[in-house]
Amino acid sequence: MNTSSEIKPTASSSKFSQLNEQISAGLSTADSMATTAILNLGQIHQARLTQLSRTAASLKAQYGASDQRVIAAEASVSAATDTVTHLTMVKQQLAAPAISVNAQGWALQGWVYNSQSQAVANLTVFLVDSEKTYQQQYGFAYTDSNGYFLINYAGDCADQPAQLYIEIVNQSENPIYLSTTAFQPLLGGTSTQSITLPAGEPVLGDPPPAIRAVAFPVKVKKAKPRNE
Repeated sequence: MNTSSEIKPTASSSKFSQLNEQISAGLSTADSMATTAILNLGQIHQARLTQLSRTAASLKAQYGASDQRVIAAEASVSAATDTVTHLTMVKQQLAAPAISVNAQGWALQGWVYNSQSQAVANLTVFLVDSEKTYQQQYGFAYTDSNGYFLINYAGDCADQPAQLYIEIVNQSENPIYLSTTAFQPLLGGTSTQSITLPAGEPVLGDPPPAIRAVAFPVKVKKAKPRNE
């Protein structure tokens, strides 16, 4: 009789492990194929946009800006431009870095775009409760050149408010975005948000004093020169 405490893998557990490896490999391949497909699609639509732009310019030079053929061609250019822009956004999101999340925490990543679907850098992103009070325990993030931000909370979620909302402040310390839908963290996982700012970036009031104190550098006023 074998009295060893060592547990040897059974045939079923070995098969289960192999199945997990196959699933992981399949998902990785699928992600790679999706990324490649988006890249190829982007190149196709970029080439189409270039061709449409040349056609519109040629028609405009030949018939003038008010000609219906020119108007239709420029409308096609505008639609193709929107398609290329959105494919670029998807490509950026597929290239997001892998995030290590604490088992008792969560992460929030996302991209911020203006009303023309262009990435906006140097914005401050943070979380507030239903009373618009800054939730300092979760920290804040700045958007990079791709409009990307990441808030990675490693603590215990037990003390989080019932509702969390995403707020964004621009470089002038003016709140320009406040989500209308509550953000629900995914315990041990990552949530993704794609945010489009309203046209004109309307100011929504003053930022919470707590976020102003930690997210923005102190502005030192220059002393006025003394009269000689």
